[in-house]
Amino acid sequence: MLGKLMKYEFIAMERIFLPMFGALIIISIVNAILGRLGLTTPQVIAIVVSVLIIVGILIIVYVLTIQRFWTNLMSNEGYLMMTLPVSVDKLILSKLFVATIWSIISTIVVIVAVIIMASAEVNIIRELVEFGIFSQIPLAGHEIALLLFGTAVMAIIASFANILLIYACMALGMMVNKYRILVAVGSYIAITTIMQIVATVTIFLISALGGLEAIDRWANNLTTYGGMNAMIWMITGISLVLCAVFYLVTRFMMSRRLNLQ
Repeated sequence: MLGKLMKYEFIAMERIFLPMFGALIIISIVNAILGRLGLTTPQVIAIVVSVLIIVGILIIVYVLTIQRFWTNLMSNEGYLMMTLPVSVDKLILSKLFVATIWSIISTIVVIVAVIIMASAEVNIIRELVEFGIFSQIPLAGHEIALLLFGTAVMAIIASFANILLIYACMALGMMVNKYRILVAVGSYIAITTIMQIVATVTIFLISALGGLEAIDRWANNLTTYGGMNAMIWMITGISLVLCAVFYLVTRFMMSRRLNLQ
């Protein structure tokens, strides 16, 4: 059933994203062609259009993430969704996975578009080959592969945490009958502020306890494979903890404190 929920969720969102992706790639190709032909003014116009589309895609990713969860599970549609023979977990996970997939796809499309536009000025492949890509980094091939893998995992888990934070804040909005959006926004601001305060206080305490030298050694160690790897998996671990907290808050509110409008 989780697969079916994801399928319908994916189809509902692709109707919006695919035309935007197509438009961005086409305008990027046109941009590159204009650059090669030396047509400055049309190229500038194409660049402006490309930037607007990229900004639009990045905004819509978040807007749809919020809109799909709120409309399907927090509003009147929630009555229908909750009557389906599926658990709350599957409802949450279907939204989470599809939103993350589209976020990743959007990022890849934007990167590809930027590379296409940049190719008008620089031969990207040639420059990378001549530079050696990672030749300036004192790492073995398998270490680079492991770091890239760890970075990808970290990015995905961090994306989960970010989306689950949004879900948790919307779920907390069910605590009141009025001004739910205001409560959700207030919850988001409060939680992110608390997280920043905790991080700042932690760093301050470490410094106050004479940990500046340790921090300095740790920062210098980031230029090594061990240091970079430790940083990646530390961030991943913190993100996993946040995922668990935000997920449990969302699940609790939807299963025990469900209050639809």
